[in-house]
Amino acid sequence: MSMSDTAANVAICNQAIGLLGAKKITLGSTTEANYVHCAEYFDDNRNELLECHPWNFGRKRAFMVETTEPLFGYDHAFTVPSDCRRVLTIANDPGVLWQREGDLVLTDEGNVPSDYDEDEVDYLAGEYILSDTSESDLTYLVDTAFTSSDEATDIASYCTSQGSDYEVVEVEYIYTVTDVSTYPQFMRMCLVYSLAIKLSTAITTSASAELALSLQQSYLGGPKNYGYLQMAKSIDSQEAGGTKVSTKTFLDARR
Repeated sequence: MSMSDTAANVAICNQAIGLLGAKKITLGSTTEANYVHCAEYFDDNRNELLECHPWNFGRKRAFMVETTEPLFGYDHAFTVPSDCRRVLTIANDPGVLWQREGDLVLTDEGNVPSDYDEDEVDYLAGEYILSDTSESDLTYLVDTAFTSSDEATDIASYCTSQGSDYEVVEVEYIYTVTDVSTYPQFMRMCLVYSLAIKLSTAITTSASAELALSLQQSYLGGPKNYGYLQMAKSIDSQEAGGTKVSTKTFLDARR
């Protein structure tokens, strides 16, 4: 695994290295020993943190397109987006049944995309539409947002053919956020401490038990103190609105 040589990544590494009292690295110094150690762990460490919580800053919405049919159990199999780390919900409904199987999401949900409408409809990038400009219905991905006017021109200018008339389904997921400079402050500190723990033995070669325990407590917390990961999750969980009641079965039963 290689780390992108950016100022933001190097800054995180240097904060981690600083906790170990070791020599810091510089941008572009890709052959230095400590740089090599950082590059070995950085991406996996970042992705591990992204997958451990439904972070608000790491959420993304998209459509998945049907690519094959499962052998049994479900009606459809959709390919997850290429930058997906963790699927949160599909079909815009937390109660929908689905299963992750490699790079596929298996489910009974899914809809045929709507037909192209030339009556000044606003289409967004990432949507799928059906068009019969080639005398057969084909699924098209909207690459660039546009307002419809002429089918042949719009399809040729703003869309990419996906093949046959596949079904699609909405997905909300955690994506691979590579620009760590956009991370909330406590999340950046989680990166620093978790990376320091992984680097402690490789860089210092003789990391003491006291140092390892101190780093772990600062990161994960302990009986008497909150760690950065707990704080990051707590703050992140507060950044949402009200709770929507999705069923009133219990209320109806009380009448």
